[in-house]
Amino acid sequence: MSVNVILHASNVEKSFRGIHVLRDIEFALPRGQITALIGSNGAGKSTLLNLISGFVPADRGTIEFNGRRIEALSSYRRARLGISRSFQHPRVFASLTVLESVQVAATPTPKEGLFRNLMRIGRDEVTSASAESQRALDVCRLSHRKDNMVSELGYGEQKLLMLAQLLAKGGSLLCLDELCAGVGDALADEVMIVLRELQRKGITILFIEHNLELVRTIADHVVFLHQGKIMLSGTTEVVLEDPEVNRLYLGQ
Repeated sequence: MSVNVILHASNVEKSFRGIHVLRDIEFALPRGQITALIGSNGAGKSTLLNLISGFVPADRGTIEFNGRRIEALSSYRRARLGISRSFQHPRVFASLTVLESVQVAATPTPKEGLFRNLMRIGRDEVTSASAESQRALDVCRLSHRKDNMVSELGYGEQKLLMLAQLLAKGGSLLCLDELCAGVGDALADEVMIVLRELQRKGITILFIEHNLELVRTIADHVVFLHQGKIMLSGTTEVVLEDPEVNRLYLGQ
């Protein structure tokens, strides 16, 4: 694997109940870049993020992350290596404050149980988690809400909180599933600014997005997925201006 590639997938396939969801997936993710994953509903985009992050296993093929094969690793072990994944709808702790919610995510926890291990962690780990949590909230423009209950946040703010939780965990690859879906234009602009800041910090980002204007604004590269196969990948301009992409995706 090239030093300029953080993740490489080769001949990856996935079926559910005999239906091919992903077929012959092969692509390389440029290190330190922002890559958009686009395609119609049902193209297999979320499934591909699940395969990369380990939430579902691939039926065949290889996935390398920083030169190490990871397709047999659990999502927990991949997260430890530096791969984090968000979901379309916020998964947050509504009964905690914003800061506490991020601290929970930032605290290193062996897989035998999140809250059991929170009871056993040492003072140094708590201090470190608090510092990481505050930095993550600063980046995501949520510091002014740190003492609010998570249940008091709006939908868009909860998505920013979800991103802050990923940042507090650390890692070098963020896989984001429709982070801007369902939020207003102003908050979407805030998210784009945050993603650029993360890129400047050296974090690689792979994100699913249907809004092509946002893709044009933020993405360095685009992967176009159609009916479970990657039809084209390359720079944003090349992919979005491709006639076949426009015909298959936009109906033009």
